[in-house]
Amino acid sequence: MEGLQAAGVQGLVGCRPELRFRQKDAPELLELQIEPRGRLHPDCIPPETPPPCETCGRHAFSLPEEPVLDAASLPKDLDLFRVGNFATVVIGSERFMNAVAQLALDGISFRELSTR
Repeated sequence: MEGLQAAGVQGLVGCRPELRFRQKDAPELLELQIEPRGRLHPDCIPPETPPPCETCGRHAFSLPEEPVLDAASLPKDLDLFRVGNFATVVIGSERFMNAVAQLALDGISFRELSTR
């Protein structure tokens, strides 16, 4: 996380996970708290979609093959966030993508999305 912040990535929040280790010198781990902020463009939501679940907020539709983000909903101060109306989708800014490449981090893939 420090490397990403040093590379200029904005808005990262690390939280200590609730884990227990058997070894005495347990590694210090952080997991990223990735908040829902942006939204899919309304054109991505099928018209017959029922309202989201009142308990968890889940929408009952599949992610489109070519999702489009609602440009007005995108945060300016975060480089990593979840899509609010499709929380399993995590969005990283170009700055985040460049920092990941610069640090040679693996296990993550990127795909460019359009906005409207």
